[in-house]
Amino acid sequence: MEIYDIIIIAAVVVISAVLWWLAGYAEKVRNSRWRLCWLTPAALVLVLAYISGFERLMIPAYIGAALMILGLVFPDIHTRRKSSIAAAVMAFISLPLCLFNKWYRSVDYVKDFNTGFESMKAHYVLSEHKGVDWDELYDRYLPQFKQVYEKQDAVENEILWEKFCCEFNDLHVNYASDEEIVDKAHRKASGNDYGLVIVTLSDGRTVAAQVDESLASKGIHEGTEIISWNGLTPADADKNNELYSITQFADEDNRKFFEGWFAAGTGGDTAEVCYMDDDGKEQTITLKKLEGSYYDRYDEAYTKVADGMKVGHMTLNKLNDTTACLRIKFMSFDSVSEKEKHQGMKEELRQQILELKQQGIRDIVIDLRCNTGGSGTMVKAIAELFAPEGEHYYVSDAYFDRETKSYIKETDGKYKVHHDIVYNGDNILGDDGRVVLLVSDHSVSASDHMTHVLNELDNVTVMGFTESSGSAQGVSPIKLESGFLSYSSSLMLNKDGTVFIDCDDKMQSDISLDIKVPFDEKAFDAIFKEDKDYLMDESTKLLENMER
Repeated sequence: MEIYDIIIIAAVVVISAVLWWLAGYAEKVRNSRWRLCWLTPAALVLVLAYISGFERLMIPAYIGAALMILGLVFPDIHTRRKSSIAAAVMAFISLPLCLFNKWYRSVDYVKDFNTGFESMKAHYVLSEHKGVDWDELYDRYLPQFKQVYEKQDAVENEILWEKFCCEFNDLHVNYASDEEIVDKAHRKASGNDYGLVIVTLSDGRTVAAQVDESLASKGIHEGTEIISWNGLTPADADKNNELYSITQFADEDNRKFFEGWFAAGTGGDTAEVCYMDDDGKEQTITLKKLEGSYYDRYDEAYTKVADGMKVGHMTLNKLNDTTACLRIKFMSFDSVSEKEKHQGMKEELRQQILELKQQGIRDIVIDLRCNTGGSGTMVKAIAELFAPEGEHYYVSDAYFDRETKSYIKETDGKYKVHHDIVYNGDNILGDDGRVVLLVSDHSVSASDHMTHVLNELDNVTVMGFTESSGSAQGVSPIKLESGFLSYSSSLMLNKDGTVFIDCDDKMQSDISLDIKVPFDEKAFDAIFKEDKDYLMDESTKLLENMER
C-alpha cells in the first residue's frame, strides 16, 4: 500500500480513539474549544489525500474521517463516541479493500494512451516527413492498452509504450516511467541468457561475443561463427525477441549494424545453436538457459562497441604527444552556462586547449559516442572554437504561422524558412590542427547537431561504426499518469527548407560519416578479446598519418 494511505487509515483509527476518550473528558470539563478537535481528522485526511491523490478504495476511510465532524455539530458524548467508533470501523474497512484488490491505486492506461496519442497526433512535427498513419496506429495499439489496463501491469505498459515509440523511428519519441519499472521491462523483454551475444561483422558473418566461460567446454568462445539459432539465421531470430521491438533506431543503416544482436535471448529452457568449430566443421548443440535475463549480457556488449571513453564529462585527456580527447557525454554544462549561451564554458575550454597546445598538442578527438543530447547553444559554442575563421551556417528555423498554429510549406512542398542561424569560427587549433569526431548510433539530438555542423568543415573528420542517431528536432514532454511521453514538436530545417537531419519514411537521415570504420574481425578482436577502444585507436592513427 501507498505510505500516505497507511498513514490515513492509522490516523483515523488513532484519532477516533483519542476523540472517544476526549468525548468523556469534554463532558466533565466543558469548553467550546473542544469542539474544534472534531474537525482535525477531516482536515488531516483532506491534506493527505490531496498529496497522495484520490483513491476510490479509500472512500470508507475518507467517510470515517468526515463522520467525526458530527462531534462538532452535535456536542453530546453519545454522538461523539458513536461517530468515533464508526470512523474507526470505516477506516479498517479500507485496509482489506486496498490490500486485496488489483484495482487499488489502479492506473487508467487506456486514458493515458488516448491522452498521449492525441497530443502526438496534434503536435508531432514529423508526421508527414515520416509518413505516419495515425488511424492504423490507433486501431492497432488501443486494444493492447486495454489488455494492459485489465491486467494493471506497469511493466507491460512500459513495454507497450516503448513498442509504440519505436514505430516512429525517431529517438526523440520516448516514454519512461520510473527507473525500476523501466529496468524490469527491459529485462523481461530481453528473454533468457544462454551465455553469449551474437554480433554481425562487416563481412556478414555472425559471431559469438561476450561469451560466458561455461561455453568453453562446448567449443564456443569469443569470435566463434554462429550459423543459426533455433533453426533461424540470427537476423530472423532477432524478431522473436521482444527487446528487438522496443529498441530504438532511426536510421536503417544503424539498425542493420545491430542485426543479430537480439537472437541469443530467444528460446525456452534450452536453445539450439549451430556453429562452426575451430576445425571448420558445423556443430549443433543445445544450450541451457543461465540465471538472469539476457539484458545484462546484451548491455555489456553494446557498451563495449558503442560507448565512449570512460572519463569525466567535458574533460580533456592526452592520447599521445600530439593528440588529446575531449569527452562530451551530454550537451549541458551548468545552469549559469545555459543562461549565457555557454560563453563561459567556451572560454574555460579555450584556456584548457591553449594550455595543451603549449605542451605540443596539435589535434583533438571529440568523443560524442552515446551523447544523450541537450543544448543547441552548447553545440554552437563548441563549433565556434574549432571551426575555421569566418562565418559558418548552422541551421534554419521553420516559419510557424500563429493563426493556423502550423508550419507553413511553400508551393514546392518544402517548408518556409523563418531565418538562418550562423556562427563564426575561432580556428583555435590553427591551420595545421585537425579534429576527429567519434559518434555512435545513440549520439542523439544535440550531438546529431554537432555531427552535422562539424561534418561541413574541412578540418573535421567524422568517424564511427555507425552514423549518429538521426533525430534532431526540438522536443516536448507530456506528463501522463503512468509516466512521461516526449516527442519532436518544433521544426528545424536546412537552408533549402528540407527537414534538418531527421530520418524520413525510408529511415535515411541527413547525416553521413566521412569514414565508416569496418566492424571486422580486427575490430572485434580488439574490443572483445583485448578490451581496447578500437575507434579511439583508429582515430589517433588517422591523425598521425594525415597530410597537413
